[in-house]
Amino acid sequence: MLLDAIDTMKKIETEMKKIFVILIFIGLSSASYAQLGISAGAQLLYGFGSNQLFKGLNLGVEIPRTEQSSILVRAYATLRNTYKDSTYAEAIDPLTSPVMMRVDMRNGISTFGLEGGMRRYFLGSNFDYGFSLYGGSMFSFSLYHMTSKVLSPIDESLYALPNRSQGSVFMLNFGLNGGMKKQFTFGTLFMDLSLSYAIVATGSAKFTGISQGKLSMLNFGCVVGYRKDLFFNVN
Repeated sequence: MLLDAIDTMKKIETEMKKIFVILIFIGLSSASYAQLGISAGAQLLYGFGSNQLFKGLNLGVEIPRTEQSSILVRAYATLRNTYKDSTYAEAIDPLTSPVMMRVDMRNGISTFGLEGGMRRYFLGSNFDYGFSLYGGSMFSFSLYHMTSKVLSPIDESLYALPNRSQGSVFMLNFGLNGGMKKQFTFGTLFMDLSLSYAIVATGSAKFTGISQGKLSMLNFGCVVGYRKDLFFNVN
């Protein structure tokens, strides 16, 4: 379990570095804006009905359009949630005995997402100064990756696992995002809350098994993080 967690953290670190470079490029490509907010934070993602609580990291770029509104683009990656389950293995050759046997499995689910939207600072100060509440609409693309490992002694050359859950599930989500922020001399601290619903959910070509009950169409997210504002000369 410890080795799996370490391996997952290394993968997340690699992916987040790539995401960070992409988000910086997106921000800097908006040459009409002289200000850019870079954010990072810890994220929780809970799927209603699935009892899945994901813990991960979040990186983002926020570009102010006016003092009261901004465009937000950010990405997240989570640690893998693992759980033990069981399924049935079926003999490839019907003459094999037994024809069917119960098999213990260790399954895992991790998720990666890219989200964006419009944000309006409607109570308190604005994007730059002091304390403020904000809210807006959002959309996101999320990818759930499912893995499984056989725990029972079994010859997989003789038996197939038709209900083995592995592969990826893609979701397109729409929802609402809101929160609060407070600016200090060292930067801005913020807390975001979001509620999104998946209007599209489809498995990849390599997806097998049963995802029902493990993935949720309605998800609640919480991010607590830090934002640093950068200023550029666009003349």
